[in-house]
Amino acid sequence: PCTVRITGKRECVDRAREIVNEITQGAVEEVIECSVAAAHSVIGSRGDQKYRIARETRTLIHVDHMHNPCTVRITGKRECVDRAREIVNEITQGAVEEVIECSVAAAHSVIGSRGDQKYRIARETRTLIHVDHMHNPCTVRIT
Repeated sequence: PCTVRITGKRECVDRAREIVNEITQGAVEEVIECSVAAAHSVIGSRGDQKYRIARETRTLIHVDHMHNPCTVRITGKRECVDRAREIVNEITQGAVEEVIECSVAAAHSVIGSRGDQKYRIARETRTLIHVDHMHNPCTVRIT
């Protein structure tokens, strides 16, 4: 179990304790396993998708995309977790990944100045774009 430490004036601590107890009562956690492409789709460009889902469903969402299979951990009240799970399942179904090999010069063109070009493409196409320009040939991974 985790510990929540609350400090402050007595009346403030009492109120904070009530709120924390309210939040943690009935809190559940659900873990969904998915592919790397699906995890990147859940995260979205700059994490926007993940934060939008968490905000809309009032849940906490953690995506571990460093292991295979990847995991999406959703925490919150049962009805909120259920709604977030539905959204995540909708996003992950049919998630595909495309890898394009290219030259270093082409990879830098995709990235653009300060990453502006890459983020513009990702935003317009609602995809996540990762450019590995440290290896030859370079790869552009689109999910």
